[in-house]
Amino acid sequence: MKLKVVGVIAYDSITSEFGSKENIFGGSATYFAISSSYLSKEVRVTGAIGNDFNQSDLKILTSKNINIEGIVDLDVKTFRWEGKYESKSPNDAITLSNSIIKGESNVLDTYKPTLFSKDENTEEKFNLFLANGDPSHQLDLINQMTKRAELIGLDTMDFWINNSPDEVKKLFPEIDVLIINENEAKLLTNKNSLKNCIDDLYSMGVKRMVIKLGNYGLLYSHNKTKFFVPAVLVDKVIDPTGAGDSFAGGFMGYLSTVENLTEENYKEACITGTVMASFCIEEFGLTRLLNLSQNDIKERKNLLMSQIKI
Repeated sequence: MKLKVVGVIAYDSITSEFGSKENIFGGSATYFAISSSYLSKEVRVTGAIGNDFNQSDLKILTSKNINIEGIVDLDVKTFRWEGKYESKSPNDAITLSNSIIKGESNVLDTYKPTLFSKDENTEEKFNLFLANGDPSHQLDLINQMTKRAELIGLDTMDFWINNSPDEVKKLFPEIDVLIINENEAKLLTNKNSLKNCIDDLYSMGVKRMVIKLGNYGLLYSHNKTKFFVPAVLVDKVIDPTGAGDSFAGGFMGYLSTVENLTEENYKEACITGTVMASFCIEEFGLTRLLNLSQNDIKERKNLLMSQIKI
């Protein structure tokens, strides 16, 4: 089934204990699309790039058979993010700066995403992932649908939770699965216990959720079902940027390949997403994620399952 993602296309500058890289191709939509392309046969990206964007980077997406008709080119700067990871907490990004903090005009100032490109069939079945972004835009995208997506996934972050909490919460009854991290869950609910966070998110209209636990793994919850998946143990966590989006790409990508959305399939999606995220962190930027074989994915899944199996 067709899989659509709406999110940020950006350039990142990253520092970790393993070195630094400047202005590398990234963004939530980019990581999601590349990750999901190993599973879904039709991935479509919606986002905005600026007049400083290297057009050859679009070839990275098209080389993975990702449809880029939904990417618009605006006469402002591409969004940029600068962050670092410290050895004592290698999975937690510290934002050093970004286009907004610097006060630089960028695509996110004026861009309002459109869900469908000009010649796209709006009646065709599709799954939709709303990657981290302005919650008012995310709600507008849902309202643009003439025929509801078969599955709608949502991500958000602390910036939106702090600045537009009511707008974020309006989205919850409209989506099928919420994918956030532990800190975001606690921020949304003002609760310390994960159990209480989950209960409160249900009361806000969330139907099912994945709560990412960093290097510990994740917790999936739907009604009385709880499913924990540990993170894959890797030798080096070089750059976790995009790991959450890579997880979401694997998760939604897998669900786009199945006939029925059963609980077993959601659990399998959690495993697949965990596998894809584990590749992302092994190199700076997209490097590792771009150079995978189906056998690599199979072997990594076997490694993960060996960690779980009694």
